[in-house]
Amino acid sequence: MKAAVRGTVVATALVFALAGCGTEGDPAPGSTKPAAVPGANQQGAEQGGEQGADAPRPLMLDATGLLNALPIESQVGDVMVGGDPFVVQEGEAAEYCAQEEGISCAGLVAASGKDMEARGNSDGARVEFRLFSFETADQAKAAMKSQVDRWRKADASSGGRWQQKTVDSGADETEAVRDDEVDVDVVVMRLGTVVAHIVASDVLPDNVRHSAVVQASQVQALGETGSRGY
Repeated sequence: MKAAVRGTVVATALVFALAGCGTEGDPAPGSTKPAAVPGANQQGAEQGGEQGADAPRPLMLDATGLLNALPIESQVGDVMVGGDPFVVQEGEAAEYCAQEEGISCAGLVAASGKDMEARGNSDGARVEFRLFSFETADQAKAAMKSQVDRWRKADASSGGRWQQKTVDSGADETEAVRDDEVDVDVVVMRLGTVVAHIVASDVLPDNVRHSAVVQASQVQALGETGSRGY
C-alpha cells in the first residue's frame, strides 16, 4: 500500500475540496460490513426531511456509534498504524466543527475522528478519517453543500488545481477531488444524517477508494442495527 496525508494543517485546508460523484467498479477487498456494536441507530421515518411521516428515517448515529464507526488499521492496510480515536458532543462538537470545517454546522450532534499512517512513516503515507452526525438528513446535505461551495471559491482563487474524481463508496452521496501537485485526495460522503470525510496523501487511487468503502460500510453497518440513542 502506498499509504496516506501530510499532516493536520494540510488535512484541515483540504477537507473542503469536494466536487463530484460517481461509480467505479466493485467494492475493494476487505470492504465487507463489520458486525454491529453498541451506539448504532435504527432507520425509520425521516426527521425534518422532505419526504413526510411515511418515508423511511435516514441512517443515524449517536456519539458512541460515531466513535465505533471509525475504521481500524487492519481494515485499511497491513502497514497502517494509528493514533487514538476521539469523539466530541453537543457544544464541543459544534466548536470543533466550526474550527475544523470553517462552515455552518447547524444540527450537529457529535463528531469523531482518527488518523492513520504507514508504519515508520517511511513513505509519508497518511489517512485522516472524520465523522459528523447531524439531527436530520437535510442538515447533513446542507453541510455538504456548504463545503462544496467553499471548495469552489477556494479552488478558483488558487488557480483551479483540484480535479474532480469518481469514487464509488456505496454512500448516499459522494464528493471526491485530487490535487496532483501535492498528491492529496479528499473524499466526502453522506450516509443518512452522517457526513464522513477522508483526507489521504501519498496513497494510490485504489487504496483511497478502499478507505472510502471501508468507512461507508462501517457507518452503514452501525446505522442498520441498534437503537436511536439520541
